Formats: sequence, structure tokens, C-alpha cells
Amino acid sequence: MPVKTELKYPIDSVVLAIAMVMLFLWNAMPGICFARDLSPVYEETFDIAAGGASLTRASRYGAALANPALLPFSGSFHRWLGSEFSLHINRESVDMAKAMLPGSSGSGSDSSDFVDHVFEAPFLAGTQTSLAYLNAYGGIGFFSKFEVDLEAQKYGPTGLPTIILNGKSYTGGTVSAAKRVPFLPLSLGLTAKYLMISEPTLAIDLADPNAAAQFQDPSALSGLVNPSRGIGYDMGALLFLQGPRVDWRWALKIDDVGGSSFSGGDSVEDFKQVVSTGASVTFHTGKDAIHIAVDRRDLQNTYGTPAFKSTRAGVKFLLRGYIGFAAGYYDGYPSYGAELDLIFLKLGAASYRRERTASPGLSPRDIYVMNLATGF
Repeated sequence: MPVKTELKYPIDSVVLAIAMVMLFLWNAMPGICFARDLSPVYEETFDIAAGGASLTRASRYGAALANPALLPFSGSFHRWLGSEFSLHINRESVDMAKAMLPGSSGSGSDSSDFVDHVFEAPFLAGTQTSLAYLNAYGGIGFFSKFEVDLEAQKYGPTGLPTIILNGKSYTGGTVSAAKRVPFLPLSLGLTAKYLMISEPTLAIDLADPNAAAQFQDPSALSGLVNPSRGIGYDMGALLFLQGPRVDWRWALKIDDVGGSSFSGGDSVEDFKQVVSTGASVTFHTGKDAIHIAVDRRDLQNTYGTPAFKSTRAGVKFLLRGYIGFAAGYYDGYPSYGAELDLIFLKLGAASYRRERTASPGLSPRDIYVMNLATGF
């Protein structure tokens, strides 16, 4: 927990500094295009549990991609050194796995049973890993995320029953740098990203009885991944007003400054420049804290994202520095989770709903996340 001090900065200077940062960061934005997920390419489990409102406070390596300006306000020089693994799976997939276990009333393991279950409910599974080092001035990290989503349609592109596969494979490395502005409670940060991205989409025609068999195991989908490569930059600013019992934070961030282009591999839509802002208040004692945050992503509606998906809000309860609880508003639905810090081992879990379309309730995924981190 950072050492608390009374505010000693003239408010006129703070307002002037923020105005200058906004003018510097607020570039002309590209036009409307198809919607893309507004979450960072790497997102921590505890931050998801808190509604994804991570611009003013993010966990571990997630800070480098949520807002690199967070790094100088960690309370010490060292911030994080370690690795993480998380598993993402939707509720229906858990039910499917239970039904297919030997001895269950709906047990079965062949492709026809799998297809029958997919027609009853969608299937989603994925993993996320990272290895990173961060301190108060920057850091370096590597991450990988893979996800597959299967949804059945009675009438596919050919007019026959079809399973639609949507995959997502993000792998990359980041280098971050951050600096506090002298004499002001303000920090600026920059993260450079090297990304290898593939987003395969495939229609599996069930007229072929063996077509779906090869896709029962998500690892079998690796052959579909032919990544495109590109480099992008994220910039952020954070105003952090510290008090003895209450802190105020305000953040401004640009994802993919000037746009991030990808080449080679499969055709991947370029990432457009996106401006977002967030605000939060933290009530704290020496070891306990309650952090309440609201983010507004994509202020100029570059991706045409509806408000229920571009607004993130949440609260984090941090107790004794060893246990945390979180709840929030993610994609227009409740999210919640918890984390246990055992010094060199951190265990986390979250539950949230992700909407795949621009209309709430049309094609949601209820997702469970389990996280294991080792480091300090």
C-alpha cells in the first residue's frame, strides 16, 4: 500500500497539466467500423471480476496493457516478477463435460454426442499465459491467449445444419516505460506491443458426419492458426491525488496510437486508435482498501460499440493485503470474483458474461475464469 501524504500541489497547475496532456493525446480518430472487443489484449482475472474497469488500477502484468501510467504509483520500485496461467470456459461447457463423463445419465464421448451438446448450448474454452517483470519505471512481458467458440446453427451458409467456429489467438511481447511528472501528482506511460494475431472463422458442415470430430479438442485447432504480425503503441496518463484516508484517480489512455496494422498470415482487421477515460476513488487504512472505478472506453465511438459494452464499472475490496473480493459491471452484466495472495502463489477466480453481439442478451457467454500466478 503506498505511503499516504497530504496534497501539496496547486490545483491550477494540476488542471493545466491535465489539459495539456489531453490536447497532446487527443488526435483525430478514424471512422466507424465493425465492433471489436474493447478489453486489453491481455486482461487479468481480478480486473475482469471488477467489471474490467482497469484504467485507474490493474493487477500485476495487466497494468502494462490496461494503462502503463499506473506503473510509477505502485508504492515501491519493484512491482511484479512472475508468470501466470488462466483457464476460461463457459458454463454450458462445464455442464457438457459433466454430461459426457462415464456414469452420467448423458454419458458419451463420440463426435455425435459432442455435436448434440453444441446444438443445445454453445461451447467456449480458452487459456491465457504470461511471463513478465515490471517496476516503477517500466518493464517487459510476454503473453499468449487462445480461445475457441463453437455455436450450432440449424440453417448455416449452405442451408444445412452447421457449427460456426470462431477462434482467437493472440501472442506477443510488450516493453513499457513510465515516468512521474516532476512536482505534479501525474504520470505518463507508454507500452510498445509486438503482436501475432489470428482470428479464424470456420463453418463446419454437418452433412459430413466426421467434420466435427477433429474440433472436439481445442488444441487440435492449432492448425487453423496462421498469425498476422504487427506493432502497436499504447499511451496513458494518470492523475493520482493521495490523501490520508481517501485517494482520487483519473486516467486517460490511447490504445493503438495512430492505428496498428497487421501483415502476413490470415487477413486480420487492423486495430483502430481508441481513446478511453476512467475515474476512481479509494477508501483505505494501512492494510485494507475499497477501490471504486468507472471506465468509459472508446470515447469517440470509433468501433460503433453500444454503451452497455463500452462502459465498465467495478469495486475491489482488498483485505490485509492477502485476500481480495471484486464485483462489477462487464458488458452490461454482473461480474464477480476473488483472489488469494499466498506471498509467492496467487489463486484467483472470476465469473462474468460476455456479449458477442451489439444487442444485450442476443448471444451471451457465461464464462468462468480460474487463475494461478507464481511470483512476487
